Amino acid sequence: MLNYSELPLGQYYDLFMYWKTPVITALVYVLVISSLNPKDSGVSRVVAKSNKQPAKTSAKTSSPIFTAFIVFHNFALCLFSGVTFYNMGGAWLNNFLTRDFKDAFCDRGGKVWESDLFFWSWLFYLSKYYEIIDTIIILSKGRRSSFLQTFHHAGAIITMWYGVLNNATPVWIFVVFNSFIHTIMYFYYMLTCLGYSPPGKKYLTTMQITQFVIGISIAISYLFVDDCLTSTGSRVAVYLNASYVIPLTFLFKNFAKKTYGAKSKSS
Repeated sequence: MLNYSELPLGQYYDLFMYWKTPVITALVYVLVISSLNPKDSGVSRVVAKSNKQPAKTSAKTSSPIFTAFIVFHNFALCLFSGVTFYNMGGAWLNNFLTRDFKDAFCDRGGKVWESDLFFWSWLFYLSKYYEIIDTIIILSKGRRSSFLQTFHHAGAIITMWYGVLNNATPVWIFVVFNSFIHTIMYFYYMLTCLGYSPPGKKYLTTMQITQFVIGISIAISYLFVDDCLTSTGSRVAVYLNASYVIPLTFLFKNFAKKTYGAKSKSS
């Protein structure tokens, strides 16, 4: 079995698994973003309403160095997400091809957890701290960080932490689905930073919503398979994830309606 001391940054395992680390990080993140978020001006809201367009805060012009950093940031997360999806997706596919369905689905005996899932879940959990830089970039450009953005990042830290802490098998859903979407998403953002205008942003949002609906459906199904989730912690991990993903799905749907609804009707 893989010992946590053998993990990348394993010397910090106890620190990141201690409940105060994710909880305090999430709380501080929410409070800091709330205090630093630019305020919507009343004038911009009136003008936007008269033009039937969403209000936008003015964005700052990025320096070449800052733009280069953003490109590197998106490239790094795209590469990490792609490698994670390739390894974890491949391991889970091999799991289903070589074992009885129930044994594979529940990972009876912890075969996948010990060989791949623990390793990649740990790294994916750590990446949720780094992804806070997404919000820092938004604020540095003089733009507002939406409630969706804040809730998304804070909740991801908490749910990934609890899943890894309790060796919850359904955490594979978060790792595989989210790493796949993030590979595409950060590649898209990298291209926009390089000055390209790739089509399909609307479909990225649709893919996000789809992964939430399918992912949480699979996660909840674990609760109804006999002897699948053998610990209370792993069951609570599913409930915690559902309490995060279900409202997140509605937030994304609301975002899509506001952002693309009018365009879809006019096209």
